[in-house]
Amino acid sequence: MFGILMVIIGLIILTVLAIKGVPILFATAIASIFVLATQGVNVVEGITQSYMTGFSTYFMNYFLIFTLGAIFGKLAEVSGATDSIAKTIVDKLGEKYVGLGIFIAAAVLGYGGVNLFVALFALYPLGKSMFKRADVPRRLFPMCYLAGCGTFAMTGPFSPSTQNIIPTSYLGTTLAAGLVPGLVGSVFCAVLCAIYIQWRINKCKKNGEHYVLLPGEESLADDDNRDVPNFLISLLPLILLIIILNVTGWPIVVSLFVGVILGIIIYWKWMPHSFSAFWKDMSSGATNGLSSIANTAATVGFGAVVQATPAFATLSAALTGMAQNGNAYIAVAIAVAALAGISGSASGGLGIAVPMCADLFIPMGVSAEAIHRIAAVSSSALDSLPHNGFVNTCLQYCETNHKESYFDSFVVTVIITTAELALVVAMFSIMG
Repeated sequence: MFGILMVIIGLIILTVLAIKGVPILFATAIASIFVLATQGVNVVEGITQSYMTGFSTYFMNYFLIFTLGAIFGKLAEVSGATDSIAKTIVDKLGEKYVGLGIFIAAAVLGYGGVNLFVALFALYPLGKSMFKRADVPRRLFPMCYLAGCGTFAMTGPFSPSTQNIIPTSYLGTTLAAGLVPGLVGSVFCAVLCAIYIQWRINKCKKNGEHYVLLPGEESLADDDNRDVPNFLISLLPLILLIIILNVTGWPIVVSLFVGVILGIIIYWKWMPHSFSAFWKDMSSGATNGLSSIANTAATVGFGAVVQATPAFATLSAALTGMAQNGNAYIAVAIAVAALAGISGSASGGLGIAVPMCADLFIPMGVSAEAIHRIAAVSSSALDSLPHNGFVNTCLQYCETNHKESYFDSFVVTVIITTAELALVVAMFSIMG
């Protein structure tokens, strides 16, 4: 128990440092050193091996995705395409519903199989323009985006997400497993997220909060005076990218590279034509991607440190014992949620817990479909704690921080998803 307590304290240290504005690279290093020291693990080996292996592996695997995705988003921004799309959407929806517009767009992209990072890099420049035009605080964008792509769109029936695919490998189920409770839970989650988003935006505006321009960002008047592509041309590269990602079967990196080339061709008329200006914009986009992946890789490194400690093995064994002696559905939910929360990864929690649950409960006659859906939903309940890699990427790329934006993201990705999990578990328990 002492080891598990120290891991929890390490998570608290990381959370407090992040909220206080300590750069995530330093915060994860400090928290990792604390966890290693209190576990009796060699600190130097833990940092140079476990932490750096987790960091470097993630960096290597996702470097091109982050960089190309950020460049694609930069193309849409500098060409004025995001301003054009934002103006059209705000004119149609009205300034009151821009948050719901981003929420719906993120959910559609998530359910469409678009990688979460790719969708973020594509939507943030658009969302920034929409929020500026509607005078909504920029710090609320992560809430809207994460509510759309990081909740029901990630764990609902038919979703092509990793979180919905992993259980099929161990349970022999399909992406539609647990259809009725899964759909009811997804609708429940979507409605609560939509209500909270709209209430929160209205409350912030009533409190006198406004969109604050970033250094070097053009004002709304300057945006309106720009020559920008029309709505359909602005959307074309994004639509083509979505089609390429979902239809061709090409690797994500190849799809993104083709998307960048198409973006340059289609947006060229509205982009700076000088050699130096063009490469300055490309460099700016790539730098955004590098900054985001470095912060995300740091949180993955912390997760690798936690998984290398004796406490993690103890926790896994304890959860296995609980699963053997308690309600199967509740045991699956707690096991996946706890492991996802500690490792800071929904897929990580699933990869550890689902095989254990399958070995324990399938021979007992427990429904594989129920295990699948409960596991998928529970993976989204605690995975979005402050040390989660994607949460840190989202905050970093959206030019905000934990102090400004995390609480609202916590509500939609932890509190509401936990309520959804309770509903889904209750439905399966009643249905038998």
